[in-house]
Formats: sequence, structure tokens, C-alpha cells
Amino acid sequence: MTTESTERDPFAPLQASPRGATALAVLAVVAAVLAALTGVEAVAGPLGMALGLVAHVKGSRLGLPATGLAAVGMVVGMATSMLLR
Repeated sequence: MTTESTERDPFAPLQASPRGATALAVLAVVAAVLAALTGVEAVAGPLGMALGLVAHVKGSRLGLPATGLAAVGMVVGMATSMLLR
């Protein structure tokens, strides 16, 4: 006797549509580069991290690395601006 459950497992990952997620990851990388090379790291860094996380949640495999790159870009930009003052 087999019983098939029609309930969804609450701990199973969601099957999200990755529509537009790659573009968000690319924008996060652009924000990371801006944070590292220009003086807008206080704005571009968190913006890049937020875009990367949204891309990750939407299903892009590039979202999480883009988030980390934005964080590193923000730290590098802040360190550079502190050293150049």
C-alpha cells in the first residue's frame, strides 16, 4: 500500500524563476567595481550586495559571488580612500 503525499515539504528549496537574475548579478559586479575604483563605496557597495542577494534569491548562480565581490570592492574602496586622505 503506497500513500503519496500531496503536501509540499516546507524545507525543500523553492523553484524560483531566474528571469532577470543574471542582469541583477551583472549590475552587482558593476557596483563592486565602482565601489573599488571611485569614491562612492558607501553607496555602491551596499547597493551591489543587495543586488547580488536578490539575484541569488531569484536563482542566479552568479548572485552569491557577486555579493561577495561587492563586499570586497567596498572594503577595498574604503581602505583606498582612507590611505589617500
